[in-house]
Amino acid sequence: MSGTAVTDSQREECADLVMQAMLEDYCTETGVPFNQAFFEFSSSPAYKELFDYSTGLWMEGPDYLRNVFEDTRKPTDSASA
Repeated sequence: MSGTAVTDSQREECADLVMQAMLEDYCTETGVPFNQAFFEFSSSPAYKELFDYSTGLWMEGPDYLRNVFEDTRKPTDSASA
């Protein structure tokens, strides 16, 4: 096993690639325009988690990221139960 550390630049590149793949899939499946999806994602808690490298979200795949994104978009209205 190599002792080479992963740099923040490499983490950012991975995060960017995962985000792009997730958004492309999301747009294809939902019909939402890419610019709108990007704005919604970049305004979400999932975006903050993705670029907070301590969460490790940058290491996950696009499907996992989409689940996190969709979970953070769900209303949390506990009064409707």
